[in-house]
Amino acid sequence: MFFQMFPAAVRPLNFTYSNALIACSRISALKEGMQIHGVSIKVGFEDDQVVTSSLIDMYVKCGKLQNAWGVFEQPGSKDLISWTSIVSGYAMSGKTVKARELFDQMTERNVVSWNAMLAGYTCALQWEEALDFVILMRNTIKDIDHITLGMILNVCAGLSDVEVGKQVHGFIYRNGFFSNLTVGNALLDMYGKCGNLRSARVWFHQISQWRDNISWNALLTSYARHGRSEQAMTIFSEMQWEARPSVFTFGTLLASCANTFALQHGKQIHGFMIRSGYEMDIVIRGALVDMYSKCSCLEYALTVFKEAGSRDVILWNSIIFGCAYNQRGREILELFSSMKEDGIKPDRVTFQGILLACIYEGLVELGTRYFNSMSDEYYVMPWLEHYECMVELYSRYGRMDELENFVKSMACEPTVPMLTRIFNVCRKHGCLGLGEWAAERLNELSPSSPRKFKFVVGER
Repeated sequence: MFFQMFPAAVRPLNFTYSNALIACSRISALKEGMQIHGVSIKVGFEDDQVVTSSLIDMYVKCGKLQNAWGVFEQPGSKDLISWTSIVSGYAMSGKTVKARELFDQMTERNVVSWNAMLAGYTCALQWEEALDFVILMRNTIKDIDHITLGMILNVCAGLSDVEVGKQVHGFIYRNGFFSNLTVGNALLDMYGKCGNLRSARVWFHQISQWRDNISWNALLTSYARHGRSEQAMTIFSEMQWEARPSVFTFGTLLASCANTFALQHGKQIHGFMIRSGYEMDIVIRGALVDMYSKCSCLEYALTVFKEAGSRDVILWNSIIFGCAYNQRGREILELFSSMKEDGIKPDRVTFQGILLACIYEGLVELGTRYFNSMSDEYYVMPWLEHYECMVELYSRYGRMDELENFVKSMACEPTVPMLTRIFNVCRKHGCLGLGEWAAERLNELSPSSPRKFKFVVGER
């Protein structure tokens, strides 16, 4: 509509530009937003605060902080709305230090400004900083809205501080926020994440008149997260009378079944999804593969994997680790060959599964080649778990020369479990030099330990 105005010879107002830029913000239409920016300059709206505030917001929402900063720095552009937008942009991009600097420079703030900064801390999982900011906020302004309360409850959940969460619950009651569904769901989520399932269940019943899908998922997730798969399945059955389960619901339930080895429940969920016509997207297939693998039904996991229309590296890793969980090394190596044929680039998780396969099958030379190919061929830097796999591979099969060369050339310092494994295998095989080195390092790393490592050849 905005672009059709010009052929019709209708001159847009400043609010016309603002609304068009808001549209660009909502759908991340950066190209069109930049075109509107150019037109606004040509018609002399570059100094109009309504337009500049919308421009800053548009660039922030499209992930172009430098462009937003360029508009913000223009003379006359700094009003409350533009300040809040630029603070929000830096905060939500994870640049909380810069955002806080800008926030502290603001001469005028409202509850939206405070919420913008608080949202940055919560999104960055900086719970301590967020809590300090909440205390400052409460000491500075009296205004607080449902968005603030939702984020404060997220902070309580992040810190697992149910006592502070209960204080917030009291504030919600005293100030009439208890009927706000956003706040109610955040409160439910907080109790669940803090492990207070009884309070979560009580609150869930108290909001029975206005709860929704999110409420059901929050309660179900709380039980599933704490290994209560039986109760989670009961909640799932109750949920069907009131709300339609989402894909997120099934993902949560399948993860719970995987962690508690509840194969029959997992099969019931799988069957329910098929009967009800739910789409088996790549995330759900990954959850099914994980569940069947951990429940020792690898053939089912392989069937689910093979039926997938498309496979990303995460799904490949799920089936590879499923085979590793069941110690099926040959299948892992075959899957890796198929993965390369599909043009999927392996990542560090893939290589951990491959090295585990080499351990199970006793393929020392192949494991060494795969480890070296990580950085040489695939540009994947080895992590600690890869070094642990190689130490285990050489130790398990008594390859002492390779073990010593590998340990002495490692890019990271060996951990206590690694050194203990080396120490024990050296005693078994009578490898004096490496054994004494491992004993010395263990004693250095644990000086206060009553147990002192002393290398004696042949001692078990």
